[in-house]
Amino acid sequence: MSYIVNVDQREFKVEMMKAVEGYTVSLNGEKHHVQIASDDSKGFTLIVDNKPFVVVKESEDQILVNGEAYSVSVMSEQIQKLVKASPEKFTKKALTIKAVMPGLVIDVVVAEGAAVNAGDALLVVEAMKMQNEVKTPQPGTVKKILVQKGKTVNSGDTLIIIE
Repeated sequence: MSYIVNVDQREFKVEMMKAVEGYTVSLNGEKHHVQIASDDSKGFTLIVDNKPFVVVKESEDQILVNGEAYSVSVMSEQIQKLVKASPEKFTKKALTIKAVMPGLVIDVVVAEGAAVNAGDALLVVEAMKMQNEVKTPQPGTVKKILVQKGKTVNSGDTLIIIE
């Protein structure tokens, strides 16, 4: 079966086929050997061409791969054709920006109602003595800011909602 996978605004065509051990996965036509090394309620470990990748689902549209956050959506190729035929019905989904680790909100850069473009800074969170700028992966309007400067956040807390 073919899937269309969007990762941080980049689109990939993914085709999966069962192999003797694991799967053969075609990513935009480039073939890779993939095995599932471990799988539990927190996530799973994939071995892709002999390289390990730890994948943790943070929310419906965010994952961590080896500790790095990505905004992700997956749909079958047939569903994507329907979405493209009538995009307004399918693309009016709010984007929820969540904390990927516990930290302290150092600064909130945007205000509710502000228009943002993909890659724009939303806020700064200090975690493990490092300041991390949280950016939006897609354009939209800031609908709700759920954190304040000086407040602590936990991993998985919703920070900002963008429509």
